[in-house]
Amino acid sequence: MIIGLAMTGSSYAAVNSLQLTDTFELGAFGAPTNYADGFSVGSAGAINHSLTFTILTNLYAGSGVSDIPLSLTIGQTTTEFFNIDGLTAEIFDSLNNSYASFVSAGDADHLTLPANSYFAAGNYTLKIGGTATGSNGGLYTVAAVTTPVPEPETWGMLLAGIGLIGLRMRQRIRARGHVAIN
Repeated sequence: MIIGLAMTGSSYAAVNSLQLTDTFELGAFGAPTNYADGFSVGSAGAINHSLTFTILTNLYAGSGVSDIPLSLTIGQTTTEFFNIDGLTAEIFDSLNNSYASFVSAGDADHLTLPANSYFAAGNYTLKIGGTATGSNGGLYTVAAVTTPVPEPETWGMLLAGIGLIGLRMRQRIRARGHVAIN
């Protein structure tokens, strides 16, 4: 069930309502892709979410998972409406082997995938954990950016270009040396 919209950059992402233990299909990803979505849990307790997705072609990905705490302080009283303590995120392959672990990006509310994480085509599951502690549960976002893996022909062209640049530089150095001798 969709309960609202969250602004992400210049596009809108749905906020999907999940139970404390739930599975959600994120869809299929190719490259390049920009993705963002929000997830809410309507009650306090241990979160155990499995967000499944498919990678269509080999790619590099960057991703982040962020808790979105929402509280209100009036005088000396603070009410936490949404919060997640101990947020965790890990990606598993189709055989349920750990594939990539997210790491803290400066604080416990923001986790990131290590830079230039490689994904082969296949099925994966992003497992989200933590404890929803707000009076209305917890709220978090998942964002990802993918880029294609260069084809072997691209690497060949790059190396040939670097070789030609090196050859031209060598010719210039020889030409300068030849002129200086005369």
